[in-house]
Amino acid sequence: MKSTLTAIFGLIPINFFKIFLLKSIGHKISYKSKIGFSFLMVNKIELESHAKIKHFNFIKIETLVLKEGSFIGNFNIFKGPINVVLEKKSGVSKQNKIRRAYSPITRGLATLTLGYNTIIVSNHFLDLTRSIYLGDNSIIAGIGTKMWTHGYYHANIGADRIRIDGEIKIGNNVYIGSSCIFNPGVNITDAIHVGAGSVISKNLEKPGMYVGQGLRYIENDIEKIKNKLLKVDDFDLVEQVYTKEWE
Repeated sequence: MKSTLTAIFGLIPINFFKIFLLKSIGHKISYKSKIGFSFLMVNKIELESHAKIKHFNFIKIETLVLKEGSFIGNFNIFKGPINVVLEKKSGVSKQNKIRRAYSPITRGLATLTLGYNTIIVSNHFLDLTRSIYLGDNSIIAGIGTKMWTHGYYHANIGADRIRIDGEIKIGNNVYIGSSCIFNPGVNITDAIHVGAGSVISKNLEKPGMYVGQGLRYIENDIEKIKNKLLKVDDFDLVEQVYTKEWE
């Protein structure tokens, strides 16, 4: 009921009355914030002073927290059972897709966190099967970067297939160029620049510049993959799921 009322109140054109009504049903919103003409089906909203949600966004999630001076631009899609936390002066610019499937495909909670002064620019895709964290003063620049927190591995023959989940963690002062692809479970330390068109399939632990790698062959099979990972048994999921996170 609360999320439905939030969606209705979010379409009111006058900012003061919109905020007044949203506060009346339990959301914590500063009158110094601004909410444009956007669809907001959210259970919990917290907007600090000078936070902004601009026009024509579709936001259907669990929790949305915008700290002081943070923003969501235009034409973004946030969809699924996720929490979104934007720290001070951080933002999601425009035409980004941030999505997560519902149970029994996914399990537990997943959160997108942007640290202080961190920006996701335009036309990027973030899969929130598991959480994605970006530290302070970082940027996903350009267009076309994809971050995947799940993937699949098939048996050489037969129907056996597993899903592999893993959080993505990006440190402080990190630059991500256009059209990069992140595989599940990778961590990037502070002070790293990733060149455009790179595929990030392993942790980057030494500060500096990284550029795309050549295609190479890796000998492996599904049983070896299973032995390296932890099986998820505590949720009623629709498929076999393994994780790179030791829980």
